[in-house]
Amino acid sequence: MTTTPEEYLAKAADAEAQLADAKTEAERTRLKRAHGVYLKLATHGAEAAERAAMRAAPKIRPEKVPVAAGPKAQNWTFK
Repeated sequence: MTTTPEEYLAKAADAEAQLADAKTEAERTRLKRAHGVYLKLATHGAEAAERAAMRAAPKIRPEKVPVAAGPKAQNWTFK
């Protein structure tokens, strides 16, 4: 059900073809924006994958029991 990047590129090409036939400035503006949005959506998946690959791995942190829970709750694993 999701749209693939190829479909977005086809929609961008269609918007660009319609832009050549546009008669009013409002229609040109709408088609220019649509073209830009379709190109952005077509590359979104690849950009997200690159950002995820560049992101640092999450740090491993020990679990902490809140101090307000009291000493009994803090030492429950050491019985």
